[in-house]
Amino acid sequence: MYNTDKVHKPMNSCSTRDIHSWFGQYTRQHLLRNRKDPYPVSMKIIHCQRVRREAVLLGKALNLEGPDLCVLEAAGLLHDIGRFQQYSRYKTFVDAISANHAELGAQVLRDNVILKKFSEEEEDRIIKAVSYHNRATLPSNESDDVLFLTRIIRDADKLDIWRVFIDHNKLSKDEQNSTIDLDLPDTSVYSEKALADIMSQKIVDYRHVVNKNDFALMRLGWVYDINFTHTFKEILKRNYLVSLKLPLPQNDKIKAAFKAAQSYVEKKAEVPL
Repeated sequence: MYNTDKVHKPMNSCSTRDIHSWFGQYTRQHLLRNRKDPYPVSMKIIHCQRVRREAVLLGKALNLEGPDLCVLEAAGLLHDIGRFQQYSRYKTFVDAISANHAELGAQVLRDNVILKKFSEEEEDRIIKAVSYHNRATLPSNESDDVLFLTRIIRDADKLDIWRVFIDHNKLSKDEQNSTIDLDLPDTSVYSEKALADIMSQKIVDYRHVVNKNDFALMRLGWVYDINFTHTFKEILKRNYLVSLKLPLPQNDKIKAAFKAAQSYVEKKAEVPL
């Protein structure tokens, strides 16, 4: 039955001011709940804001405008909204030992009715993009509009996560916050299976990630899950691959993996949008 408490109104203008306001109020609650160690929450607030920006820039490169750009901006800002409840409850960002943050985020959006300004179809797209954005593979039976939005969010998310880790690795060991590396052990070895995934041009299977080096390889493997030419160009422009290589062991196998990834990104960056 149609829920008369949640009437959607046609959107006449592209403004997400109210969503930004709600996001600020919601995240401040979680900052207060974690006042003794606010960094993980504040880091995620900045990440969400930057993913919104990355998503909008990508959307404009894809010639999106008006309501479509507004939907994209909302999805970018809210894509990790589940992270705040996840950290407040479990004090970790590891989904496997807490909760799936994407599904948690979709539920937060349903519970808070923050998307009522959008049409039902637009709201459905945003919630599904939030719910799907962290999946290893996207559902094959989903609509093209939902998958298009989700792929933009996934590209924008990766662009900023790479920045987060590059900045994180510039800090001394004493300054680094372990939640960023998912509390993984810092050992000198790495998984040959993770490396094999990358050499096969696949994203790294999370089951192969057992330490920080494997997690770094996993981030390298994300280049094989990028969807748009704009994103490949940004990877090159920001020199991300060179920065990602620095914390890893510098042996021939690692160098070969990065050389292959660099070649792949350069080739994809030349393909028209």
